[in-house]
Amino acid sequence: MKIALGFICSLLVSYYSFHKKSLSFDGMVASIIVGTIVFSMGSLYWYGLLLAFFASSSILSHYKKANKHQVEELYEKTGQRDATQVMANGGLGALLVIYSFFTSDPTPYMVFYLGIMATVNADTWGTELGVLSKKSPRHILNGKSLQPGESGGISIFGTLSSLLGGLFIGACAVLFLYVEAGVLDWDLIIIGGISGLLGSLVDSLLGASLQRMYKCTKCYRETEKTHHCNQRTHQIRGYRWCNNNMVNSVSSLVGGMCAWLLWKLLL
Repeated sequence: MKIALGFICSLLVSYYSFHKKSLSFDGMVASIIVGTIVFSMGSLYWYGLLLAFFASSSILSHYKKANKHQVEELYEKTGQRDATQVMANGGLGALLVIYSFFTSDPTPYMVFYLGIMATVNADTWGTELGVLSKKSPRHILNGKSLQPGESGGISIFGTLSSLLGGLFIGACAVLFLYVEAGVLDWDLIIIGGISGLLGSLVDSLLGASLQRMYKCTKCYRETEKTHHCNQRTHQIRGYRWCNNNMVNSVSSLVGGMCAWLLWKLLL
């Protein structure tokens, strides 16, 4: 029964996002799978955090969308999400739900999950809002001025947005845990904010140092995409195996580890 209900809820949410062009078709399918696993094997806390990330990121992706068109053409972080992006953001969380289902004490997994969701949400908020900043972002390693949305770039506005994204997930964790178990743990807000911010900064570091980047042979602009202006681009830096989805997965893992360490320190 819980599996069926999880499938129906995930189908409705994912189809709505597909209809609003926040998800591609394969992204919708992946979202249904992840959502069904989290709903059926988790609880309000697990599914609520996933839904909080999904809803807020979808809303922000449409906020001033006309101003993001140029960024969406060049970079993978904004706009419609496909299956690989969904799995990069939610796949690790789904695995944690499965592990926690078979353990007597799910608390460490719940904290790790908080860090993961705080990171992906912080990164999304930082990107979707950061690209709207009136000031150009700076390269996180050398301070060079970059184009909005370019991997490895940070700005004050984007960084503050990332912090708010992490705090938002932390606040949601407090709410869902209280509704579910009657436990009021305000430390989760701190854990969400710090782990989300640190995870998003790791995302920028990896984007600046390891992530592959291409250049269009027609318009000569840098892009994260293998095709631009209807032709193949050529790689100019980074490692071929390190794309934006890999960066998202690694940074979310780091965010989860940060949350777990903070939880241990605050015990």
